[in-house]
Amino acid sequence: MPNGTAYVEVQTAWTSDTDTPIDSVTITSLVVRGDEVSSFSKDRVLLRPADLDTLVLDHVHVRRLPIPAGTARVEWSVVNHDSTIWLHNASVHVPVGGAPEFTDPLLIRTHSKATAATEPNLIHSGLALLPEVGRNIPLDASSASFYVELHGMEDVVGRDSLFLLAFGWADDSGDWQPSWTKYARLKAAQVVPVFESLPCTPSSPSLDSPKLKLEARTRDGHVVVSRDVVLGPRNSTGKQMDPGESLDESWLPSLSDYTTVESLVKHVEDHLAVATTNEQNTMQHTLLAKRDVAEMKRYLTGFWMERSSSVAEADARHRQHVERISFVDEMYGDCKYGQGSLTEMGNVYLRFGKPNTVVQRHHETDYYPYEIWHYHKAGRFNNKRFLFYAPHVVAECFELLHSDMLGERQNEDWLAQLRSRENRLRVSESMENRLNPRDSFSREEPEDLFYNPR
Repeated sequence: MPNGTAYVEVQTAWTSDTDTPIDSVTITSLVVRGDEVSSFSKDRVLLRPADLDTLVLDHVHVRRLPIPAGTARVEWSVVNHDSTIWLHNASVHVPVGGAPEFTDPLLIRTHSKATAATEPNLIHSGLALLPEVGRNIPLDASSASFYVELHGMEDVVGRDSLFLLAFGWADDSGDWQPSWTKYARLKAAQVVPVFESLPCTPSSPSLDSPKLKLEARTRDGHVVVSRDVVLGPRNSTGKQMDPGESLDESWLPSLSDYTTVESLVKHVEDHLAVATTNEQNTMQHTLLAKRDVAEMKRYLTGFWMERSSSVAEADARHRQHVERISFVDEMYGDCKYGQGSLTEMGNVYLRFGKPNTVVQRHHETDYYPYEIWHYHKAGRFNNKRFLFYAPHVVAECFELLHSDMLGERQNEDWLAQLRSRENRLRVSESMENRLNPRDSFSREEPEDLFYNPR
């Protein structure tokens, strides 16, 4: 943006014809930083215009949302008649600044000079650019046009100084293809807009993972910044999704075993422990409310793809999660109808895996039954402990009483509460413990085990 802040574009494309009702979809987009929604939009868009003068029309809707520097999540949905026909989320990283950067390139379907009547969200550097949503290059395309911006180059070579821009397709090894590489001599500025095109053949760029390479070099040939951008898989026609049709039902191979509504509902619930707050809201208020098998599978596929660098990695991470689910169901699920993820022990195990050490005291006379779990590494933190107890003793789930993990339940009076009812402290002593937390030199066994795990 001119003021130096960044934005993200959420692009939606569909087709309509004479059989498409004059109806609308609601496109909801939001940017989430941590647990806070930093920007939000909700647009109602007609599926086709009232006056249809051609048999088939292609539609593109673009919404720009401000996005903070750093890492944030973008979530969006398309709803028609209370039915969600598209639901997805993506992790987006915006550089803080201080070094030259290429923006995400747009693959362009068509362009023209911007006018006062042009939709503002389609304008880039004075041009009205209609994007190829999904960045898919058809097999029969003879060329592909793209738009990208280079930011901060003048800080390196000086304003108006010449530099060399190289751009082209990568070969199967990810290297430059000399026959498909072009060069442009440009003047440095704080923002350098680039609108170029590259020739295409049925085999170049590659079909499964077409890759656009970008590189800015000084006059001496030193590389200042480079970027490789993987585009969408190429198809034969570039046909977009018809909102009246179901989405392509492709998902992780490890999701194939989940075929019924009941199994998918439980599996989505088993993901709540490892989901962000916003993802939990989507799962609980959209997926679990609608109970659509295909929609739940698509969302879970996107959930693991956003945490992985490849389909193989996403599938492996999901399989590992499935193994943990089976374990917590068997070990901790008896008190929750066999679903261990709904217990606090199961929740911690799904998030951080197997503890490095476990102390079990289930038959003490002076304390409620308790366990202490110690992790050498829990997420991004080192040396963390979780103390669970069963305050009603019989046939109940162990509850988290205290942890020194940031964001978990922290109870300075945990030792007093751990004592059995027969030996509980007087109220005055309990209040004193809250005001004067015990140190790690207590002679009581639970405190010694908590601070000195073994």
